[in-house]
Amino acid sequence: MIDFHCRTRHKDMTPIVKDTDIQDYAETLLQDYKPKLLQEPGKVNPIHFVESYLEAVVDYQDIYYPENAPAIAGATVFNDDRILVFDREAKRIKPIDVAANTVLIDNSTMDDGKEGFAAFTVLHEGGHLCLHPAVYRRMGGQLSFFDNHKDGDYVVCCRRSSLEGGSAKRSKLTTQEEFREHQANVFAASIAMPRQTFVPAAQELIRKCGFKDGVFIMPTVMDWDYNLGVSAIEEALSGLFGVSKAAANVQMKRLGLLVSEEKYLEQHRQLAVAF
Repeated sequence: MIDFHCRTRHKDMTPIVKDTDIQDYAETLLQDYKPKLLQEPGKVNPIHFVESYLEAVVDYQDIYYPENAPAIAGATVFNDDRILVFDREAKRIKPIDVAANTVLIDNSTMDDGKEGFAAFTVLHEGGHLCLHPAVYRRMGGQLSFFDNHKDGDYVVCCRRSSLEGGSAKRSKLTTQEEFREHQANVFAASIAMPRQTFVPAAQELIRKCGFKDGVFIMPTVMDWDYNLGVSAIEEALSGLFGVSKAAANVQMKRLGLLVSEEKYLEQHRQLAVAF
């Protein structure tokens, strides 16, 4: 595995990077892990990637969260720790010991019809492992008799709403936690839908909808034809890359393939001025 490096970090060690930096890093990992995924569209095996390449363990549990709190889809454990899970047989909450470098996936993500979301969740947690150890990992020698460590201090729990399709736009991110969740989303999308294969595949589908330059333009007023066209493209990309339709939609927007009419016209005005 190739370590992630960045020049600038927040005081809590969150990387300060552009989305393209994460995309470049993810594709470097793919080149090292399985180059074929950068040559033709295909589905990455998220569990194999995380376990065999990132050398982590993937485990499935009913991760506990308080009533009325946001549901948790996954968690990344950076040090040997204890977390709360729900024991369905005993019908009670209990702590379990979890080894360092473990990715926990909530059993709810494995419901029928959510395979794409489950795969994305595994890759999202893998993103935390690669991008955020400096934030969460406790290094040897840091503990003392005065250490105030509590169970779960070195675990990052990810809400379902924070994963792809429900996360805020980068321009709306305010806390470092939100930036880290965004970064893990970008990493997961870049592993599942690398630019080298995703862009040409999406552009081919977009051109079939009548957009000759390969960019799907969202009308100011949404209509049936728009919804039908975007849904068909999302469905095709979802099957091709093994992701949810929501993840495919976000990736198209992130890569400038699905834009508003206003933004499209602005881009072309800028090009006209430049030339």
